[in-house]
Parts: sequence; structure tokens; C-alpha cells
Amino acid sequence: MSGIPKSRHYAHVDGELLCDGVSLTEIAEEFGTPTYVYSGASIDRAYAAIDEALSFAPHLIAYAVKANSNLAVLARLRDLGAGADIVSGGELARCLEVGIGGDRIVFSGVGKRDEEIEAALRASIRSIHVESAQEIEAIEAIAERLGVEAPISLRINPDVDPKTHPYIATGLHHTKFGLEIGVAEELLPRILRSKRLVLEGVTCHIGSQIGDVSSLREAVGVTASLAKRCRDAGAPIRTLDAGGGWPIPYGDESDEFPEAQTFGDAIRDGLADGRADDMGLEIIVEPGRALVGESGTLLSRVIFVKDQPYRPDAVAGASHESQESGDKRFVIVDASMSELIRPALYDAHHGISPVETPPPQAARSLADVVGPVCESGDWLAKDRLLPPLERGDLIAIMSAGAYGMVMASNYNSRPRPAEVLIDNGEYRAIRERETFAELMRSEERG
Repeated sequence: MSGIPKSRHYAHVDGELLCDGVSLTEIAEEFGTPTYVYSGASIDRAYAAIDEALSFAPHLIAYAVKANSNLAVLARLRDLGAGADIVSGGELARCLEVGIGGDRIVFSGVGKRDEEIEAALRASIRSIHVESAQEIEAIEAIAERLGVEAPISLRINPDVDPKTHPYIATGLHHTKFGLEIGVAEELLPRILRSKRLVLEGVTCHIGSQIGDVSSLREAVGVTASLAKRCRDAGAPIRTLDAGGGWPIPYGDESDEFPEAQTFGDAIRDGLADGRADDMGLEIIVEPGRALVGESGTLLSRVIFVKDQPYRPDAVAGASHESQESGDKRFVIVDASMSELIRPALYDAHHGISPVETPPPQAARSLADVVGPVCESGDWLAKDRLLPPLERGDLIAIMSAGAYGMVMASNYNSRPRPAEVLIDNGEYRAIRERETFAELMRSEERG
């Protein structure tokens, strides 16, 4: 199929698309559509690759919970040895619920509320990544009130271009994230004087879907150099957090992404560049998408196929590709931007595969795959070369394991979908489909 990344876990066998040998048709019949499906084996494989890439140093893989916060996914990663990178009190609660120890949790984010900071300190988490002078003051005051020490890490903004989508680039000067190097160094004496703050690390995170490892190496080098200066000044620095950004293929890339080992090598080389390779630092990384993205697919069923006369001259600025006939084909499915907002939000590409294997000689035509939500921006794929699809056919929207269900909404009063995990040839629901009653449960009735 056009624009579908190769997968070790999803394959067409004997006329249908399987996940780790399990029939996606069978899952759709049992749980309905739209439904998210995850390959447990894919998560295991991705974790092992990152773990091996970091074998040059003591390390903690702190899974970015924001990518997929399902409790079963968190529990699986816990069993593999992962910690967690959280960005909210809700994510902290989820991690504690499945038994991820506080000493394996780091807390990122520019806007932590006081109650979230307090919950993190009460849970004795590994480190709070601070991103402003006011945040340092807030953490110190809360730690003083609780009578505890607060382990913190300075998140710096290294002003490095990750060469990715601007919405997911976080290490450039103009973004809201992190402290400029000069500001971080100005804050250092104030932190060292504090009786409650313990500066245990320095961190950076330049963005997601990093395709050029030289950007990561540069950022780690800058961060490592600061870590060395902080320790020389008397801070008990023990960790360097290189953030996340480890990419996955979505099927539209012109070049292959670097393997996990290449990213590990970039971190190692960045440490040497910053002259911190002899400091005995523990390395923390925060992969999210790289661990769960390729594991997931969103199953959806075709509601209607609609051929609409398309006249580019009637649409201001239109440059849409269309059939020679002038018709525009819309494949209308029961998934939408409510379930998977990445295409509408980021112009993101997701491979589209019919679950029933089409004949090799089947004629393909350009079509948009769209949902039923009342927005022109409700689309899942544009101008995709697809085999014939008919009402009732199943499709799989690929590489949807990250930033899919976690970003799902109830727009148009649509219940959120079910989630299913495949493990060792068996499958089970790890989240039931939301009901209409649950949609209205917390609302007042007039």
C-alpha cells in the first residue's frame, strides 16, 4: 500500500491484515469500530533497542507518558524496567497506580501547579525539571512547608534546531520551553544556597521526530558542558537527561530514520564533546513515540464512498490533486479527528491499509479518507492512492500507538474508542468503549 511503513508486527497473510498473527477482522467484529489495537511485542522490541543503544552508561528509560497513558501500557513498560517522564498530576497518579516507583519518575513541563509539585514531592520522585526562576521559588516554598528536600534538574533551552515540525520543536530560542544557558548559570548560586533544593541533574529536550542526530549530539554537548560547570561549582550533579525525540517512520519519509543505536552514539559523543564523559553521569532519556507509536493501529469501517464533482476553479487557492474525470473521491469512515487528531493538527501522515488484502491487479485511485465530524478539517488522509473500498470495508490507520487515544476528544458527543492489546497470540480489551451514559455522567440535568 502507498505510504505505509514496513512493520515486523503488521502483515497481510492469507487475504487479511494480521497483527502478530491475530486477525484484525476478528477484533473489529468483537469490539466494534473505531478501536485502537496495540502490539505488545512491538513495545518490547522497541524498548530493547533503546536499552541496548544506551549500554555505554548507567541509564534510565523514562517513558514519556503523554504518548500513550493507558494503564496496561504503563504496566508493560514498568515490567520491562522503564521509569516515567510525566507532565501532569494525572500522569503521576497513573504511574503510581501501576507501581512505577517515585525514584524512577521525572516531572517535566513549563506550568506545574502547586498541588502537582506537592504531590510529586510527597511521592519522592526522582527529579522535577525546572524551567523558570518562578518555578524554582515555588518548589522551594512547597518543600519548606513539607519539610523535605526537592531534587531538581535544570532544563535548558540549547537553541538547537531539531529539523522537525514546528509544533513539536522544543529546543529553539523562541519556544516556551527551558532556560537559556546564561539564565541557568545565573540561578545556580541561588539554588546552591537553598536548604531545600538539590540540583541533581541537567536536562534538555529539543523536540520530537528528530531525523538528524547531529542536532541531538549538539544539544547533549551543550547540556553536558553545563552539567560539568554545575558540578565544579558544588552541585551534586548525577544525571544528564537527553530528553526524547527518538523518531519512528510513518511512511511518508524520503529517507530512512536513524536506528536507535545511532541516537545512543550521538548521546555518548555529545557527552564527550561537553567533556563530561568522565563524570560517571547516569543518562536519562524520555522516549514516548519511539516505544509505542509503531505498536498501534486504529481500526475503522467505511460508512460511505462519495464521488464529488471537483472544480478547482471554483475554490480559491485550490491545488488539490484529483482524478482526470474531475471527481473528488471521499472515503467516509467511522474514525475521525475526535479519535486521531494528528492529521488535522500537524498535517501528519498515517499509512492507510485495507484490512482485507486487495487483489494485486486492483486499480488504485486517489481519495481522501475523512471522518463524520462536522468540520472540513476532519480528515485522516489526503490524496492517497488506494484500492477500491466499499461500504462496510475495514481499514487500518497505521502507526497510531502514540498521540492517538491520549488526544482523543468527545467532540460531536462521540464516545471515545476501545483499546485492545495483543500479546502472545491473544488479545484483550485494556479500555472499554465509552458509552453515551458515561458522556453525560458528570453533567447537571435541567
